[in-house]
Amino acid sequence: MKPTAGLDPEERMRFRNLLSELSAERIVILSTHIVSDVEAVATQIAILSDGQLLAHDSPESLLASVSGRVWEVVVPSAQLAALRLKHLVSSTTHRSDGVHARVVADAAPDRTARSLEPSLEDAYLAALPEGVFPSRTRPVFSSDRSSAACGPLQPRGCPQG
Repeated sequence: MKPTAGLDPEERMRFRNLLSELSAERIVILSTHIVSDVEAVATQIAILSDGQLLAHDSPESLLASVSGRVWEVVVPSAQLAALRLKHLVSSTTHRSDGVHARVVADAAPDRTARSLEPSLEDAYLAALPEGVFPSRTRPVFSSDRSSAACGPLQPRGCPQG
């Protein structure tokens, strides 16, 4: 279920507010692949892989766990595949000066890399076991006393669906 897919921004805001109100009196669990919904509502997030709990913490703690481990590096389009083989690339943006790649790694991918503020998506990707890459993120979340879980997973390098 994608509860906020297709909603205009005003309706998404109303839906998020409703979740916040409901969570004051009960536990609310919701499944979505929309990370912005998780960021807006969840107070606890659980990351699962193949039925195993990899992480369960507050968004702030998950973000802190990848602080100093998220980088932006600019590479020519022809070098993007090689970068993906060496590093976990969470996103790319093609610009006039090359491909701006967001990389999650313990050390800077090269001398030109600059440190970035982490996102919840970075924390999710960093929590996954080595050799695993998500085909899509599908968090389960709720506010207050609940959790978010992400999956299904594909090996790193598989075509993105």
